[in-house]
Amino acid sequence: MNSSISNKQFVGIDLGTSNTGVAFFDETGKPKIIPNIDGEMLTPSVVYVGPGCREILVGTAAKNMEMLEPDRVFKEFKREVGTDKIYALEEGKEITPEFLQTQLLIYIHNSVIKYFGDSTTGNIKVVVTCPAQFKEHQRQSIKKSAKQAGFDILAIINEPTSAGLAYGVNEKQGDRLVMVSDFGGGTYDSSLISYAGGEATVLASNGDKQLGGKDVDDILLDLVQKAFQNEHNLIISAQSHPADWFNIREEVIRQKHMLSSRTEVKLVARIEGKQVVIPVNREMLNMIVKQLMDRIENITLETINKAKVDKKEIKHVLTIGGSSRLISFQESIKKMFGENCILAGSVSPDMAVAEGAVIHAAKLISSKGKTIVDEGLRAIPAPSISHVDCMPHSLGVAVFGAINSGSHKLYCSAILESNTPIPCQATKAYSSVEDAQTEFHVQVLQGEEDQKFEDCLVVGDRRLNFPARPSDKDSIEVVMAYDNSGMVNVSVKDLISGNTEDITIDFYSNN
Repeated sequence: MNSSISNKQFVGIDLGTSNTGVAFFDETGKPKIIPNIDGEMLTPSVVYVGPGCREILVGTAAKNMEMLEPDRVFKEFKREVGTDKIYALEEGKEITPEFLQTQLLIYIHNSVIKYFGDSTTGNIKVVVTCPAQFKEHQRQSIKKSAKQAGFDILAIINEPTSAGLAYGVNEKQGDRLVMVSDFGGGTYDSSLISYAGGEATVLASNGDKQLGGKDVDDILLDLVQKAFQNEHNLIISAQSHPADWFNIREEVIRQKHMLSSRTEVKLVARIEGKQVVIPVNREMLNMIVKQLMDRIENITLETINKAKVDKKEIKHVLTIGGSSRLISFQESIKKMFGENCILAGSVSPDMAVAEGAVIHAAKLISSKGKTIVDEGLRAIPAPSISHVDCMPHSLGVAVFGAINSGSHKLYCSAILESNTPIPCQATKAYSSVEDAQTEFHVQVLQGEEDQKFEDCLVVGDRRLNFPARPSDKDSIEVVMAYDNSGMVNVSVKDLISGNTEDITIDFYSNN
């Protein structure tokens, strides 16, 4: 039976390294950005943690605290999500990337509730975005934080895929190949998307979660530090001069942005009555960030190779993320794909990911037979575009094999390979290691074919007991499935007894 859901019961969130945005599906069937509690369209992904965690500030309020208590202000923690990183201990409570991520999402949840007001009923459903190269335990971390923040999570979607959906809804220019290049504050992602017949198909994705606009800022800040040391014999840092450092960083970011419209700017920094002036032109900027741009080019070209597409076929590039405005980045993209390749004005570089996330949420809800309605219970048309994403990485199981001059070692046998369209399912059969074996240790891995066990990520682990069998033929079958929400299901079937056992995916974070 068809039922309805209010358009104010689901949102899409771009959980960014530098800024976080949230969008809802308005009464016209288009995504619309929701302002935060402080009236801003984007929330700085910054958290301040006071003594004993008794005061938590998020966004601009937290960012401003960097001038007073820099050691209690945390930013760019998205890069550390899914790791064992502990930033601090507050009366026995660990301040981890996941804790900070949760505080940010609590703030976003409160902003949504305030914006929707009395029309909010029940849990807000959400699609959250992440970098294409986020591993399984990192995606699970986002789901856990979203749940703790009060959201009912529908799915995790890759950031470039999400932006590609926003573009596909806004543009009606027929079939085409589009490279989505997402250069954010802390990460770079590249996805090649084919648009045909109202469907967006992700052919391949690639990325680096340690490459973003922050790295450009750090290079420019290093110039300022060296100038103070050389000209005034003064060593400066965020710890030694917190308020001044905050102002210098803001000036660096402002002048970096100015170079998008000017050919030359001057970095002016003042500390303790001393001043340095550093002229920076576009040629100089290109030179000092060349290694970063080379990394972006290599990632992008690898995406094309994974998709098995000739680069000459790609005429259009959608550049998104706040750092995509950097002139060096724009020139690097044009160098790869041509002077007129960038799709200017198609979507907002800052808002496209959040907008695409809520489009995906609307598609998921409507696909389950629900009609989206506004406050007057009038039906809102579901998005006309559909999409097919691909596996962000390979998944398999640990097996013994004779490799490295005959020595037996554990390695990965991939079952679902990266860039396979999802949802997907695959099966592989295996033999026992020894005759009369009855115990089987099944370890589910995120890793590529033949990759050493120690270089893979263990995401599931279970010991199973089956009847004894010979080792000369396949007798164990592993079935692995990956659905549209990013969930993995694994089952192991004993081909002798016919018994099937499921494996819970635990998303271990200790590898």
